[in-house]
Order: sequence, then C-alpha cells, then structure tokens
Amino acid sequence: MNSKSFTALIIILYFLSITVLKKRHTRFDTTASSSLKGILSILIILSHINFHADLPIFLTITAWGGTKVALFFFISGYGLMASYLQKGASYLDGFLFKRLWKVVKPLFIVTISFLLLYYLDTGTFKGDLLNELITKGMTPLPYSWFAYAIIVFYLFFFLAFKSGSNDMLKIFITFGLTLLVTLVMKEVGYDRAWWVSNLAFPLGLFFRYKEKVIISYSRTRFGNLALVPLLCFLVLALVLLKIEILYAFAYVLIVMMIMILMSYVKLPSGPIFSTLGKVSYETYLIHGAVLTLLRGKHVYIMNGYLYLATAIILTLILSIITHSFFSGVNRKQS
Repeated sequence: MNSKSFTALIIILYFLSITVLKKRHTRFDTTASSSLKGILSILIILSHINFHADLPIFLTITAWGGTKVALFFFISGYGLMASYLQKGASYLDGFLFKRLWKVVKPLFIVTISFLLLYYLDTGTFKGDLLNELITKGMTPLPYSWFAYAIIVFYLFFFLAFKSGSNDMLKIFITFGLTLLVTLVMKEVGYDRAWWVSNLAFPLGLFFRYKEKVIISYSRTRFGNLALVPLLCFLVLALVLLKIEILYAFAYVLIVMMIMILMSYVKLPSGPIFSTLGKVSYETYLIHGAVLTLLRGKHVYIMNGYLYLATAIILTLILSIITHSFFSGVNRKQS
C-alpha cells in the first residue's frame, strides 16, 4: 500500500514524538491545513508523472498515492466540521451554492477546456462521456475522479447534517453513506483509486469533532508510546488479511496515525505554501490535462525531467489564473 520511504518517515516521526517533541502540540489550523494541501498537490503531480514518463526516482512517491488522496479527503471533512462547529446550523444555509458550486464550476470549465484542446491536438473527440463516467468511472478529464467524489461527499454531509440534532449521529450517517457508495463503486468495478481512500472523509469530520479528546489521549503516557504502534499493527493486520475492501479501513487508520504524528511537528509555512494551498484544488484538476497535452501530437517533450519541470510550472501558472478567475466570480455573485 505504501513504500518503504513512507514507512521510514512514520518511524522517524514516531521516534521524535516520544523523545524531543514529546511535549509539543501544533494545532491543525488553517495555516497548517493550507501548507499540507500545497505539499500534497505537488506530491500528486510527482506521483502521476510515472504514468507518462520513465522517472524511477519518483516511483516511491507514486506508491504513496492512496495516502495522499486520503489526506485530501480528511482535510475536506475536517474543514467542513470546523466550519459547522463554529457557525452551527446556519452554516448549511446556502451550502450547496457556497461550497458545492465552487467545486463544480472549475471542474466543468477545466473539463470542457481540456476536451477542446485534446480535440485540437489529436483530431479525435472522446464520445459517450457520461456513460463511461457512470459505468466505468472513466473521467473525461484525467485524474479528476477526486472532484466527483468530493461532490458526492459534500452532498452526503449536507443531507446528514440537515437531519436530526445529534452531531455524532450525523457523522455516523455520513460515514454510512460514504461506506455504501464505496461498496457500490467497488462492486461496479471502478478503479481502486475511486474508493480505497473514501472513508478518510468522515474520519475528518469525526477527528475535528473529537480532536481535543484524541490529542489529549495521545499525550498520555500510554497514548504517547502505544497509540501509533497499535495503529500500525491494525493496519498490518488488515493488509495481511488480503481482503480488498478492508484496505479502505486501513487508510482510515493510516490517516489517523499521520494526523496524530503531525500534531507534534510544525509544517513549513509562508507565501509559497499558502499559495500552493489556495490553488491545490485547481492544481489537482489541471495537472492531468497538462501531463497529457505536453506529450500529445503537436507538443511532445521528450526529456523526462524537462517534461516534469514544464508540467509543474505550467500547472501552477494555470491553477493560479483559474483560482483568481473563479474567486473574482464568486465575490461578485456573493
């Protein structure tokens, strides 16, 4: 599921958490969240590069794929719960427009733009797009399945939190709906990327809701020493069972472990990481199109490292432009 380098990183963070950083607690605030999203967005590009070019040096990052996406889902759930706890039920007023529409609009525009450019480049048009998406999970925009999944999860959050009065019950309903769609995706035959990281979204809701309890327990003598090894053991047990659907639960435990360990360290911050975080969604949407078109019929960058550098720079430029455009549109509409 993950590479040796990822395992080594966990061991290093665990050692630091029980020694020199034992008494430190770093809040997962908006700055930390933005930095993490920014880092993950670059790692996503690096992890997909080997599907287009032979760059073995990045294979270890490719192996982290499920964890990176799971962390994105976690952050989405965590952010929604943080806003809900701060604003209460009023947060749901206009939710579909304020949050969901902000996901749909860039997805639609970037997808249409890619299909047009792809047609101009190859002279072919991808037909039967809706059927391919629904029956096979094949998105018209490369690697954009994440956006479709987020749209579904946002709807689940809205439906669950519009019903009942008990917050834990609402989280449980969201978990149940997410698990149901995960099982359906697996049964239909969607690529594993579509479903294996999904349960990290309701985990984000739960973690934010019980954050003080979780962090407090991790600072007890037993929690500090044993919680991460226990989570590692449970992940190993789920993997060794070789029951594919249990991998979805393994990623829940992996993300829980990462978030506990991250509470001991301070992520890098500053304008660069802030910008990367702000445009992380656009980066996720655009990078697949750029990777495809830079090795198309009219443009084909042969050198793998030049291809990667060009893809990253062009993706970030287009992401910043796209983010600025839609931010302006959203401000006018609000």
